[in-house]
This record gives sequence, C-alpha cells and structure tokens, in this order.
Amino acid sequence: MKFKFLIITLFICFISFAQNKGTVSGTITDKDLNNEVLPFANVMVKGTTIGVSTDMDGKYSLSVPAGNHVLEISFVGYETMEVPFTVKANETTIVDRAIGSGSVKLEDIVIENNRKRNTETAIMMEIKEAKQVVSAISAEQMSRGTDGNAAEAVQRVPGITIVDGKFVMIRGLSERYNNVLLNGSIAPSTEIDKRTFAFDLISTSTLDKMVIYKTGSASMPGDFAGGIIAVSTAESAAEFTKIDVGFGYRPGTSFDSYLQSEGSSTDFLGFDKSFRPLPSGFVSGANNVVAPDVANRLPNNFNPTESTAFLDNSIGFSLGRNIPLKGNNKLFTINSLSYSNSFQNIDRQFTRYSTLNAGETVAPIWFQYQDNIYQNTISLTGLSNWMLKLGDNTKIKFKNLFNQKGTNETTIRNGNNFLQRGDDLLRNYYMIYQSRTLYTSQLEGEHKLGSKNIFDWVLGYNSIADNVPDFRRFRTFKQDNDPASPYIMIDPPSSNPFDAGRYYGELSEYSVNNGMNFTHLIERIKGDEELGTIKLKAGFYGSYRKRDFSAKYFTYLIPGTVAFERAEELRRLPISEVFSSQYVNANGWSLREGTRPSDSYTADNKFLSGYMQGEFPLKRFDITAGVRLEHNVQTLDSRDEVKAIKVDNPVTSVLPSLNVGYNLNENSILRFAYSRTVNRPEFRELAPFLFYDYTNDVNIVGNPDLETATIDNLDIRYEFYPSKSETVSLGAFYKKFDTPIELTTVIVGENPQFVYNNAASANNYGVEFELKKSFKGWTNSIFMDRISANLNASYIFSEVDLGSAAIAQQQKRALQGQSPYIINAALGYKDENDFGVNLVYNRFGDRIFSVSDNNFPSIYELARNNVDLTVSKKINKTTFKLGVQNLLNDKYRFFEDSNRDEKIDRDADNATSVFKRGALFTLNVSYNF
Repeated sequence: MKFKFLIITLFICFISFAQNKGTVSGTITDKDLNNEVLPFANVMVKGTTIGVSTDMDGKYSLSVPAGNHVLEISFVGYETMEVPFTVKANETTIVDRAIGSGSVKLEDIVIENNRKRNTETAIMMEIKEAKQVVSAISAEQMSRGTDGNAAEAVQRVPGITIVDGKFVMIRGLSERYNNVLLNGSIAPSTEIDKRTFAFDLISTSTLDKMVIYKTGSASMPGDFAGGIIAVSTAESAAEFTKIDVGFGYRPGTSFDSYLQSEGSSTDFLGFDKSFRPLPSGFVSGANNVVAPDVANRLPNNFNPTESTAFLDNSIGFSLGRNIPLKGNNKLFTINSLSYSNSFQNIDRQFTRYSTLNAGETVAPIWFQYQDNIYQNTISLTGLSNWMLKLGDNTKIKFKNLFNQKGTNETTIRNGNNFLQRGDDLLRNYYMIYQSRTLYTSQLEGEHKLGSKNIFDWVLGYNSIADNVPDFRRFRTFKQDNDPASPYIMIDPPSSNPFDAGRYYGELSEYSVNNGMNFTHLIERIKGDEELGTIKLKAGFYGSYRKRDFSAKYFTYLIPGTVAFERAEELRRLPISEVFSSQYVNANGWSLREGTRPSDSYTADNKFLSGYMQGEFPLKRFDITAGVRLEHNVQTLDSRDEVKAIKVDNPVTSVLPSLNVGYNLNENSILRFAYSRTVNRPEFRELAPFLFYDYTNDVNIVGNPDLETATIDNLDIRYEFYPSKSETVSLGAFYKKFDTPIELTTVIVGENPQFVYNNAASANNYGVEFELKKSFKGWTNSIFMDRISANLNASYIFSEVDLGSAAIAQQQKRALQGQSPYIINAALGYKDENDFGVNLVYNRFGDRIFSVSDNNFPSIYELARNNVDLTVSKKINKTTFKLGVQNLLNDKYRFFEDSNRDEKIDRDADNATSVFKRGALFTLNVSYNF
C-alpha cells in the first residue's frame, strides 16, 4: 500500500511540474544592420543552466518553469543584455531583442561589409558546431589581405596549397582528389586537361565564405579524398552601395616593354569575337591539304609587336537592398560587377638533361633555353543573388555567378638544343590566347514544416566554355652568332604539334543537378535538463553532365615539288611575312591538317545518389552516422587511328561514414571520423586525346580503361576554444587508396609522355596543427591587445605502389604533388580607429612535379617562401588598402632528381626550371555611399 501511495504521489508531482513549465522564444537581431538576424548569440535564463545559441535565422526557444525570470543575451564583442520576463504554464512568451551600437566593442569584433554572419567569430562557431572535421575562411578574413581571388585566399587554410596559381591541393593530395560545391551544387571541372576547378575564376569580393570538409558524411558527395570545398557566394540582408578601384605595380613588368601579337577588338572583355577562330567552312581537301585560297583566310598574326605594359587595374561596383513586402515577407538582393586587367613578364630558365650514366657525375645538357613570357589577363565577374523570406518558415534563394576570363600569352624561347641541332641558336615562338566562360546558377529553398521538420532543396545549372583559338607555335634557328644573320624557319616534313603550326581547341560543357533533404528533429528533455536534439536526415542528389570537345591543328610545310632555292628563300623570310598570302600558294608554303580522330570526343555523366543519416547526442557524445549510395555512369565516344573508342562505365558505390565528437568540457572537443569515399576518372583522363604542353615540352594522353578508386579515411582531432574567436587544434589523419589514379610516364620517343593509370594502392597520412590567438589581456599594453595571430602547419607522408603500371619506372614513390609539410602564419593588428596591418606567410615542402621513368628522372618543385603585407585605414566612408603580394619574390625552382635518391641536393642535382613572378604593390580604395 505504501509503495502504491509513493508511485501515485510521484506521478502527481511529475504532472504538476510538467504543467508548471512554459516556453520563451524569439529572435535576436542587430539594430545597426537594419535588424539583420544575429546567429550564434547566446541566450540563457539567469541563475540556471537553461540556455541555447540562436540558429542561422537568429531564433531561439527555451522550455522554462513558470514564473518570473531574467533572460541573458550575449554575443562575443557585445555587452551582455538582461531582459526580465514572465512565463505562464503551458504558454509561450515572445522576447525579441535588437542589439544596438551602444554595446559594440570594436576592439573585440570587426564589422565589415555588412556580413555579420560570416565574420571570423561566426565561422569559428560554425566550425565548433560542425559534426565533421572542418576548416574554413570567412569574408572578413579575406577582406584583410591582398588576395584577389579564391585561390589566393583558400591557401590560408590548414593543409592547403595552391598549384599554378589556381588549383587547390588538400593534405598534399593533387587537385584531382578534391571536390567543389558552389552554393550547394557540385561545380564543373574547368580545365581541358585536368580534373579540377580553377579557383582563380572567382573573385574574393563575391564570396561569403569557403568551408573545407576534410572528413566525409552521408549527406555530402562521396567523390573526394583530400576534401570538399564548399564555396558560398555573397549573401546579405543589409543595404549598401559600394565602389572599389584598385591599381597594382609590378617591378619588371609595369611600364616595361611587353610583346603581344595582334588580337580582337573584344580582347578587353576577355573573349575573341571573330579575329582568331577558324572561319566558317574552313576544311581541308585531299591528302589533308588546305587549298591556298582557304588557307589565306587565316590572319597573318605571327609577329608579336612591342608595347608598354600598364599598371594592373581593377574596378568594381556592388549594392545590397532590403525590400519589404506585404505581411512578414522580405526580399533581399546583392549584386556586383567587377573588372580587372593585369600584366606579367617572366624570365624563365628552362633546361633538360640527358640520363646520368654510370660513372658520370654531371648529366649532359640536352637543351638549355631562356624563356621570355608576356601575359595579359582580363577578368569580368558578375554576381546577382536574391533571397525571399516568406514569414518565419520559408526561404527561397536564387544565386547567379558569371565569369569571363581571357589570357593572352606570348613566349619567346631562345637557346640551344644540343641533342637535336648541335650548336645552332634556336628561337621558338608560342602565342596562345585562351578564353574561359563560367556561369553557375542555383535556386535553393528551405521550408520549416512546424517545429520538428525541415525540408530543403536545390536546383542548379552550370555551363563552361574553354576556347583556344589559333594557338601559334613555330621554331627558328641560325648557325652563327652574327646578330645580322636571319633566323631560319624550321619546316617539318609532316604535320606535328611543334613546328609551324596552328592549333584550335574548343570545349563546351553544361550540367543540371537537383538535390533534396528532409530533416526530422526529436527533442529530448528530462525534467529541467535538455538532453539534446536527435536529427534524422535523408535525401538525394542527382545530376546530368554533358561535354563536347574538339581540336584541330594545321602545319605549314614546303612540299617536295618546290625547288630547293625557292624553299631556302621561303625559310628565310621575316616572320611578319613568312606565312602571308603571297607565300602560301602552289609554289610556296602549303597548309596541311594534322588533326587525328582522337582529337575530339563527346562525353556525359549520369549521377544519382541517396543517403540516410542520423545525429545522436548522447551525454557528452555527438554521434553522426549514415550511409550513402551513389550510382554513376560515365560514357565517352572517341576514336583512334583504327577503331572507335567507347567508354560505358556504370559504378555503384556504398559509402558509410561515422563522425563522433566527445565534449571534454564546454570549450574542448575530441573528434573521430571514418568514411569511405571514391575518386572517379574525369572525361579528359578517359579520352585518348594527346595534348602537347609547350611550357614543359611534354605530351599528355588519356586512358579509356581507367577505373574508379576507393579510399578509406580515418581522422582524429582535438579542438580547444579558449574564446569564441580563438582556437587550438591538433589532428591526425590516415587514408588508404585502392587503385588510385596517377599520372605515369611512358617511353615513346625523345620527349616525355604522360598517361593516366590506376596504381595498385597508396597511403597518405599526417598531422595538422592550428592556432588562432588574440594577445588581448596578455600584458598591460593597449598595442598588444590589438594583435592577433594565426598559425597552422601540416606534416604529411605518402607512398603510392604503381604495381603493374610501373613500366620502365620506379614502382613505389610519394604521390605526385604531395608536399611533406605546409606552413601558414598570419599576424594581424586592428585598432579602434579602423587602422589595420596584416602580415601573412606561406611555405610548402619539396614536392614531385613530374614523375620519373628509366629515361627521365623525377622533377621536384622546391620549397618556396611567400610573404604578403596589407595596411588598411578607414576614413569615414572610404577604406584605403595598401598591399604587397609576394614580398620576398622568392624563386620558383624545379630540380630533377639526377641521382634518383628521392631527394634534392641543390649542389648535386640539376635545375630544370627557375623563374620569379615578381612582387606586386597594390592600392585599393573602397567607398560606401
């Protein structure tokens, strides 16, 4: 009887307690930014442990006992606000508050560009709350430096280096092992000859943030090994109008002589409208001979003319608008247009050596050149993003990004090829114009279905065009050092990619994609204690991608029917006349087409994926587990000299993932992650198309038999957050590859030739460290209080076993492009008068640039130091920024491993390529109306 009485009493007490609870909820906004919502603000019931952080919409909700309470609202850099409130049982009390300028401390938080949700503090909170191992860079951090595009900015992130000024390597893995999401949609590959995305296409002025996911999850694409880079373009709910003007001075380039061949009237817009492309109806006849009247329709633009390079210059205009609609509906938009024009002159030493034979201490020189390179790059970028908020439960976003980029490059190569032409003096010319057009668009939606369900979706479209119209390449020689002696045109016996040629390449690609996700929330409450919210998530993502590529090349040669004396006269003509209409005729030069069947291909990719994932808080543990199913079908059609080549490659992949976070205390997290991912071949890697890389004098060819690689990934990381703007983290990772895709060498002649192959296996492992620290409070010095530091470093090992692909080359070696270490450091100063200084340092270790075979040793890109400095000052509505990029102007050095000991000794091994890019001094002025 007593036991029954006790049970009844406890039940009545429980019911009574439950009936004496209510809810307080609301939205926290920023008064100075037109009441823009404030995510990651802390909302606590004073004197209790009841509290929560606001979500991305600035909203919060707390279950509290009925009665009178005080709400504490805080955000880093803001004074805590206390708000009394009363809650009644089983009722909801609304407490909305806007934090105004009276509580802002500029020394604690920097407010720039009206991007409150993408400050360093907000990004730090996003990293802390993430379920995966994540690194990121915010718009605020990008705005402090001199970085003009996404490639320059993202290299500040731990474990990341940049190749060729535009391709991202994560954890020492080459660009082909990474994936890119652009506003939630998979971005296209932007290159003809690589599986990669060119980050130099995106201006930092169009970005909100870049988040790098280094571990997998079921809700993310499974095609990666290094990481997934999620790029988010600008999104603002504030009103502003802004104009930016910039100039850059590069010693050795600006106001110096500059060589460039004749171009189109539209070059200044980044594309060639009609001057360089092949005329319509331009076809060859019998025996691939182009009739003289047809051949002479091509412009005679083989002679580069001299001019003066101007200052680098840029201009941009952007505006944001907040448009109130009827009811509780709002429309936000941000639009920008930017234009840049840059010049660069580079002097490059380029050398190749013969094989170092037994008993030799110095390898004989094969050739030795001095390259004079002249580059002019035009970039035009437009962004138009719109966000419609329908009440509190629906958001619709429409994002558009357009980029047009044109690069005009002239290279004049002087020197000797001792193996092929003895002591002849050579002068080779390479004149190439490349235009790239990128358009990407996403329509996104997020719908809150009550308090426990969220539905979001994305519909995306991408298109890219890459055109190389009239790439001219020809070689000349003379047999003495007399300056008055003319250089003689080398005429080939048949069409080839090296001599007296014109190349035309055109790539067009589009893709459509659609993804949907459904999230169900299960709140777990035990008495006064909130046990966390379980999130169950499921969704799918599908895409279709179509590419067309075609290339043609033509060669000028002298037929055997032309008399010897006439042929000698033709070869000695000045380059401004040699291929003009009066000499391309029946008794002169003949234009022959050398296009092969493999120089064109069509391809498409059908991709469909689905996943299920759960997030389970369990006391101090945050467990995220799921499985992803991906079905991918690649098809490609091309030909070689004798048969059709068809690729039809359906692959289904089951990809499990597990991410576990253990909260050691309020400020410390220990993470563990496992995921299985894949790495699929790219169209270009499958296509049998052979491309001549004139810069490095090598050929690259695809392989239709490539298979999909599988990677098992393990991560462990400790994270400590002393404050909401500081962090210390230390992590380790391990990756095991099955049949990874590697670029291997094949011996086909005198020049190196690379082909893509599946290796047997590979391993990649290392450690990463990151420190973000403010010196505030360390001393009594106000100066020291204004300084902050950011240091990150990675130490990485790798080994690939080529297995049966190791023909005439080393079977085991490091992964191509993998740096053994990476160091990034930044030191920043900011005072209350909007004066700032930012110093950034970057260095990576020696890495394999090209792999060896029995004839050619591996070539390593040597470590290089890079320092950037920025000084900024805001006066009223105008911000002035002075910067120096590449302050040290350290050399780019490529050495061959002559003695094949897998390391470079600069006293024993040989330099194959050495050059400097020069420092760039910049001035940028921004004015906010």
